[in-house]
Amino acid sequence: MRRQVERLARVLATGRTAALAATADPQTVLWALWDAAALAEPWRRASLAGGTAGARADRDLDAVLALFRAAETFVDRMPQAPAGAFVDWVLGQDLPADTIAARADRDAVAVLTPAGAAGREWDIVVVAGVQEGVWPDLRLRDSLLGAQTLVELLAGREPDAGQLGAGARAAVLSDELRSFHVAVSRARERVLVTAVADTDSQPSPFLELVDPCDDDVDPRKVTTPSPLDLRGLVAQVRSRLESSVLRGRPDAAAVAMLARLARAGVEGADPGAWHGLAEPSSDAPLWPEGEKVTVSPSKIETAATCALRWALEAAGGTAAESSGQSLGTLVHAIAQTYPTGTHDELLAELDRRWPELGLPDGWPTTVQRRRAESMVRRLAQYVRSAGEPLLVEAPFTLELDRAVVRGSIDRIERARPTGDGADGDDGTERVTVSDLKTGRTAPTAAQALENPQLGAYQLAVDAGAVEGLPPGARSAGAQLVFVSDVNRSAAALRTQAPLEDDGDGTSWARRRIEEVAGHMSAATFAASENEMCSRCPVRRSCPARDEGAQVVE
Repeated sequence: MRRQVERLARVLATGRTAALAATADPQTVLWALWDAAALAEPWRRASLAGGTAGARADRDLDAVLALFRAAETFVDRMPQAPAGAFVDWVLGQDLPADTIAARADRDAVAVLTPAGAAGREWDIVVVAGVQEGVWPDLRLRDSLLGAQTLVELLAGREPDAGQLGAGARAAVLSDELRSFHVAVSRARERVLVTAVADTDSQPSPFLELVDPCDDDVDPRKVTTPSPLDLRGLVAQVRSRLESSVLRGRPDAAAVAMLARLARAGVEGADPGAWHGLAEPSSDAPLWPEGEKVTVSPSKIETAATCALRWALEAAGGTAAESSGQSLGTLVHAIAQTYPTGTHDELLAELDRRWPELGLPDGWPTTVQRRRAESMVRRLAQYVRSAGEPLLVEAPFTLELDRAVVRGSIDRIERARPTGDGADGDDGTERVTVSDLKTGRTAPTAAQALENPQLGAYQLAVDAGAVEGLPPGARSAGAQLVFVSDVNRSAAALRTQAPLEDDGDGTSWARRRIEEVAGHMSAATFAASENEMCSRCPVRRSCPARDEGAQVVE
């Protein structure tokens, strides 16, 4: 034992010295450890001697060679990495990266694509998942760029691009037939083709090519048994219990089975974890009575349209920021930095800040870059013709009866004279509120007239809640500035008239905010179907949608 301990100490000391060398890398340190261990010759002799000890020595030598090969690969990939990083990399592997140990051929199942199986044969071949819409997959290839269409036109094989669609689909079907033929012809003795027929899936017509059936009763159909796993067992017992409860006679055996599975910790067996059965954790409103509700101008329309969507998004149910949203944030930042910038200045700032998006090289990034440049061009055109900017990204806090509105306004500009006598002859400063939009869809002119976000901004200006404006400044109107409309050379404007007192000391904007604050402070939130439902980020949790109703039904 003492000899082994001394050798281990010597090996560790040698490795530590090698690791501290200026030229140390995983290979040099590993070689120093191996050389200090002095095991090469003893293992070689044992390997040549054969027997049980020789087989063990063979495996040990194979492992050492594989370790050196891994170190070589690691150094090639990360030349500057220290030896400790190599150790962490090896320890972090779930499967060995390499081995040179001999392997005997064993019985195995090859899982291949039809192309991968071409030229090979097996006694038995199973072609699984021959479903309608999957095989054949008749979707046209190259539909995005149309490279093959361009080739056909340039080669003169098809003078009319409009006639290529039917021919392309026929070509796709031919390719799918050839692929299917390759798959079913790989068997020497037996081929089994499977498909599923249920409410969601139907077998492919290709099934008739293998085994046509003209009888009313299809002998090819078989009913699959329940899956032999705990998940399938829990589902089957739950279904049996629920059916018996609906009949008014709960199945005692199913109850006992679920209880036993739950005690064993099987997932899904405990009724306490079943969706839709738990009692509400609280029925208290989000804001106590008398406490003011914080309202964001950009969320007023969402809360007014669908209170449930607002509540779920406020609780974190929002999708991760897309590249388009990141691009919009960047354009807003450029507009804030250069409120009176020329096209060259804005474009230079785009060049400088473009790496902040972290987009990879490739065609999608090129498209995004072109879109960004077009938005900057429209922004420059708007800035050139807009009124003098008094404030950009102007924060405000507006307190109302039930709500506290907090936000920031993209641009507040000095209003241009209109000549109608309402231009501030009394010495009152008139300003225009501008909200920059980078989305692809602009509202109609009629919708903009009562856009709640613009209404909240105008209300804040008229109430003197925006710091930095001249005392007594009043809003002369507001506008949405869309700079992403690819069908327009200039920014699209959607205007809103100044707020007017309805005779009771309020305006439509104030009433809308107070109404929304009431929705936000409620204890329950109703789902309201609207035109945005198909694009709602929380539709999978919405009882008004099929994909969300299954959560509680």
